[in-house]
Amino acid sequence: MAVDRDGFLSLRSISYVNELLNGEREFDRDSVSYTQLSREVSAAFADFARLAMVNDLDLLILWAAGSNTDALSMSVDDMNSNQFRDWLAAIGLGRTLRMYDDALHTEFEDEFNDRLQKLIEFANEELDDEEISE
Repeated sequence: MAVDRDGFLSLRSISYVNELLNGEREFDRDSVSYTQLSREVSAAFADFARLAMVNDLDLLILWAAGSNTDALSMSVDDMNSNQFRDWLAAIGLGRTLRMYDDALHTEFEDEFNDRLQKLIEFANEELDDEEISE
């Protein structure tokens, strides 16, 4: 059966990660699966480095342009495969920040969440101002 998916990880690496998540395997930095996963993550970082070279590219806007924001407010049970992918991408964004903090012993995720909260509050104020002026 052919499996169609978007993402930078191969099906082999996805299988390895799933086995880790299910407790079927333990990390083994000497295994072929770990080596392949490492190479794929490294290649993804290289791709992000190339994106970072593009002037005025806003990663959040780029991500949002290809996402269905309705998916973030739906029950997972009611989602189609595209909506689930978008929901998973949103979870992945937040989890990537946490992984960054864990690896580098920083608190960027907290700063990001604070800034995001301020943006949400600002947007809500702008919407309230528009409703009042109408």
